[in-house]
Amino acid sequence: MYKTHLYLLIASIMLLTNSCKQQSLELSLAPIFSDHMVLQQQTKVAFWGKSKPNQKVIVRGSWGESSSAITDSDGFWELYLFTPKAGGPFDIQVKNKNNSILLSDILIGEVWLVSGQSNMDWKLNQCNNCINNQDQEIKNANYNEIRFFNHPQDLSGKIVNNQKWKIVTPENASKKADFNGVESFSAAGYFFARELHKELNVPIGIIGAYWGGTRVEAWTSRKKLTELTSFKLPSINKKEVSMKDYKGIINSYKKINDSVAKLNELEFGFKTFNLTLKPDQKPDLESWKNLDLNDKEYSNINFDDSHWQNWEKKYDDLSYASLSSRFENIFDPEDFLLTNGTIWLRTKINIQDINSDFELIYEDGADDSDQTYFNGKLIGNTISWSKERRYIINKSNLKIGENILAIRLTDLDGPGGFNGKIILKNVKNKFEIPIDQFKFIHHAFFINGQFIVHGYNHEELLDISKFLKENIHRGVVYGGANEYSILYDRILRNIIPFTLKGALWYQGEANTRNFEDYQTLFSGMIDDWREAWGYNFPFYYAQLAPFPEAGTLGVREAQRKTLLTTTNTGMAVLMDIGEKDDIHPHNKQDVGKRFALLALDKQYGFDYTSSGPVYKSHQTNGNYLTVDFSSKGSGLDFKGDNHDFEIAGEDNEFYDAHTKIINNKLRLYSKNVINPIHVRYGWKNWTVGTLVNKEGLPASSFTTID
Repeated sequence: MYKTHLYLLIASIMLLTNSCKQQSLELSLAPIFSDHMVLQQQTKVAFWGKSKPNQKVIVRGSWGESSSAITDSDGFWELYLFTPKAGGPFDIQVKNKNNSILLSDILIGEVWLVSGQSNMDWKLNQCNNCINNQDQEIKNANYNEIRFFNHPQDLSGKIVNNQKWKIVTPENASKKADFNGVESFSAAGYFFARELHKELNVPIGIIGAYWGGTRVEAWTSRKKLTELTSFKLPSINKKEVSMKDYKGIINSYKKINDSVAKLNELEFGFKTFNLTLKPDQKPDLESWKNLDLNDKEYSNINFDDSHWQNWEKKYDDLSYASLSSRFENIFDPEDFLLTNGTIWLRTKINIQDINSDFELIYEDGADDSDQTYFNGKLIGNTISWSKERRYIINKSNLKIGENILAIRLTDLDGPGGFNGKIILKNVKNKFEIPIDQFKFIHHAFFINGQFIVHGYNHEELLDISKFLKENIHRGVVYGGANEYSILYDRILRNIIPFTLKGALWYQGEANTRNFEDYQTLFSGMIDDWREAWGYNFPFYYAQLAPFPEAGTLGVREAQRKTLLTTTNTGMAVLMDIGEKDDIHPHNKQDVGKRFALLALDKQYGFDYTSSGPVYKSHQTNGNYLTVDFSSKGSGLDFKGDNHDFEIAGEDNEFYDAHTKIINNKLRLYSKNVINPIHVRYGWKNWTVGTLVNKEGLPASSFTTID
């Protein structure tokens, strides 16, 4: 998974323009205003920036409209300017008494915000062959009237000042994904914009605000999170956030986590450690290297590991079915406490040829971080879940006969472990080190940014795991992109109140561990954004595609329920495009098209079928069930043979059901259920959805039991 763990830099929101023909410290625009931007048509659009206190600022569009405002005592100004119908290009002049800024090549059309985590962040050229028909799509990405503004994935507030709106060109589309996410643009957002542009024939502006591996809590204001939960968060209501504000918040979080650490030590004897990161945008390898979890002895060549557990596969990790080297192979994949955190592995390797260096290879990477020791010496230190490791073992560090390989492997979220084979080779020899040759110990949990060292052996850990999941004390995340409200404060505050038509959202993978809370948090975030912008804009989101990770089904169901309870929303169902071995479906074209269908149908007056079948009701008829749906389009249909419906009686025991379409409804039957009263569909983390309407749009998974 696309995972990111960064340190929060303390800085105020920067409001210096990055695109003016004449720049001045006495007059500035928010960074989102630049040449080549797109403004929402036929409405009042927001402009804001800074000037001297109590000074008049005028914004004038070349289409003939102007507006003015007087700056407040801090020099902040905000105003609204009427826009014409779609067209352009236009110029916009911003001026005060002594200074002027000119913005050029401005188009008027439809503006959408696209946000979420890595699946929305996924670029056309994210990696080789990770978008369907990638080469041709990049070649064809040539649309002067589709423009993107990507907010950088930067918590410092610095990089955004140099960011500009960009035109969709093959050159921009071909740029590789960069660390700050500013060079290229969202594939799903692009395919959405392309469909809208084709149907509406107007300019389309896309504002990208996304960050891989982030939770919904990071995108929600402190005020809203406090309303939604019993946990009281420090609140910031000002438009600008000072260094003092953030220092106070961080100190508050530290005090909370210190208290939590003391409780866990008092009640369970656990020791809590924090990973100190440097305030930059690069993975801090030195901090990982020096991270002391009271485990340094495990790397020593003479350490006695006889009491450790033999690595033996107990469970199947469906996303890596051919392997036995995943955390989810030795612990229950549904047990988030045990499948995340730090595991140490050790093995003995017999070497007779010590005349040349060896290379140790972890094919396809190790998820997420490893510190690898050979005969007690650190030979490798990497933070990347998917990067192949190639570590050199100097011949001076080799011994004839028995050598010791020790690995500290840490998974911070989602699936973890080795993604491929472990290979050792030199110029003459090459051999695989089987995973079942290792002994291991689970050393520390990783919960909300804290390492909690527990001290249990393997059997003790299995026995007490359920109790700990319910009773261990959890701190709060701070110091990175998943800190509560950090992306709301450091990204969305730079965009609010830029006038939008609506918003698209693709996220949830990072919330599989707390899927029980997701409906409340997600619907709360939608309300939060609408309150911040001041109007009930349409909000369309992608339901998670099936994937064999625990909690995926729980998030999908929470998303389905959000559709039923939150107004002016739509859900792009992706039940048919999931990939068993990749949480990032390559078919981003259908993601964009389904978003576009929702917008065209609900916002732009096109009479399109924009959703797959939606469960409506069911009725018992003797020994079978009849299930009805809305959004059937031209009629119900199946795409594939595995229909994945189950029914149950009063005992709530579900059995596979035979399915048949009769009179545009489903008839379900199982010889194991005499009096069926419940039905569910696609009720697994990993499945392939087959129920569609004849327009080809899939139905969501669902259950009739809460």
